[in-house]
Amino acid sequence: MSTNASIKHLIDFLQAGVSPYHTVNQAAAIFDEAGFTPLNFKENWSLTPGQSYFCRTFSGELFAFKLGKELDLHKGIHIAAGHVDWPCLKVKPAPCFTKQGYLQANVEVYGGPILNTFLDRPLSMAGKIALKSDNIMHPVIRYIDLKKPVCIIPNLAIHMNRKVNEGVELDRQIHMMPLLGMVEEKLNDNDLLLEYIAAHENVPVEDILDYELFLYNLDAPAFVGLHDEFLSSPRLDDTTAVSALVHGLVESTPSDTLALCALFDNEEVGSHTKQGADASMLSRILEKIWAAFGRSTLDCASDIHGGMILSIDVGHGYHPNYPATSDITNFPVLGKGFVIKTDSNQKYAWDAEAVGALIQLCRHYDIPYQRFVKRSNIAGGGTIASLISSHIPLKTVDMGVSLLSMHSSRELMGCADQESLENVVKYMFQATC
Repeated sequence: MSTNASIKHLIDFLQAGVSPYHTVNQAAAIFDEAGFTPLNFKENWSLTPGQSYFCRTFSGELFAFKLGKELDLHKGIHIAAGHVDWPCLKVKPAPCFTKQGYLQANVEVYGGPILNTFLDRPLSMAGKIALKSDNIMHPVIRYIDLKKPVCIIPNLAIHMNRKVNEGVELDRQIHMMPLLGMVEEKLNDNDLLLEYIAAHENVPVEDILDYELFLYNLDAPAFVGLHDEFLSSPRLDDTTAVSALVHGLVESTPSDTLALCALFDNEEVGSHTKQGADASMLSRILEKIWAAFGRSTLDCASDIHGGMILSIDVGHGYHPNYPATSDITNFPVLGKGFVIKTDSNQKYAWDAEAVGALIQLCRHYDIPYQRFVKRSNIAGGGTIASLISSHIPLKTVDMGVSLLSMHSSRELMGCADQESLENVVKYMFQATC
């Protein structure tokens, strides 16, 4: 596979995935086009070796898997996982208010974004709305994307904020409220955004029961550098992983094992939700697969032992303007291969057996990789790896592409790294346990 192909896959995902739900929609569409059979979680499954399947359990969660033609469940399993959410701003209930004729949206911060990178950028809205239905307990869910710049968060001029270049703290409730437009004040200001959405979707405004709407950066992905070495884009964290997982699974050809990819929501807020990596859904999916072949939960636990999990999330690249933030010997550089992340305190899940297996795979297929360890005096963050491996106790490796500007509204990666990431997923999926 050429770098152009893997980057094209990624750019398609970045442009389609304007909310976590749209990212899952894109994944489901690719699996459907590739001939994967959709499954209903509420039903018993009838599965056939050599076939491929996917199951969307919640709006922001999806599992897909391939069964080897010579499937032997005793041989184990290969799992790779990532997340579909990113740090951003979300619209609150009672969404609008006015000040001196300015119409503004009442928003809250989701996860840990670099707030000032969302200022002065045209922003749109996407997500889902719950609509009135004939079944009281099951509203109709519709995924929406306004696809135009409907709001902006203006900065304060330097003339009134002389210390802005020294770093000024932004108050999340005061300074991050976007402008939606100019209106004559009226009693039902809170209806104005919902009225706009209702007209956009051609539904009565009173039929909108609730919503989950994200503000997203409308900027398109762009190649940067004298030779297009870099890709600059919103939502690289963790769409890089989602694209590699989906296309790596589609292109893999497992022979006698089970290859499964998992897309989770809510990683940026801790994963402690029904659709997060700390839930039991992955275990339930495995149990249903084993039950389809007449195997028990205990059989499943025994059979998968010896398998492997790749937890794919972005890592920190070496920043030439801030060299003191990197470890003195373990610092990945953009464009030199995906990164294997380790942490002795297990904020990144790993052990020597798992990392050794992955390195052997990379050497066998000539896939470039790098190592990342946090600087000892910087706490850093964590990923879903330790959560998954605590529920599914298999050897696990934390890995992903390295970024600069992580959690900015626009992030930066090395183009060549996406090819190495997609390839390692593909070859791991079709390796024998």
